[in-house]
Parts: sequence; structure tokens; C-alpha cells
Amino acid sequence: MPVARTLAVAVFVIDPTTHETVLLQPGTQITDPAIAEQMTHPDVWAPDPPRQSRRTKAETQ
Repeated sequence: MPVARTLAVAVFVIDPTTHETVLLQPGTQITDPAIAEQMTHPDVWAPDPPRQSRRTKAETQ
């Protein structure tokens, strides 16, 4: 399953199925690689949330 990324800004893309221009709004989750590869500027993506470290069994006891 593709990783979802979230848009930080509005962008126009070409729908790979219909070949129509589509406006995607900030906050839209993108999972389709054909859509994601159209976005070449890194600032269109919202920053990834900080990862929480996994706790070991010893830390939880």
C-alpha cells in the first residue's frame, strides 16, 4: 500500500485517468503515485509528523 502524504498548499495536477486538470486543496492526502510524481517542488508537501520512538518491554515496566 502506498504511503499517504499530505499537501501543504493547493496544486493543479492532471488526473491520470481522465486527463483533466484538477485542483487539490491543502490537507488533501495523496496516495496515488501517478499524482504524487507530478509534484516536483518539495514545499508542496506538509512536513511529516515527528515519529514517536518505540518502547521496549523493559521501558514499559
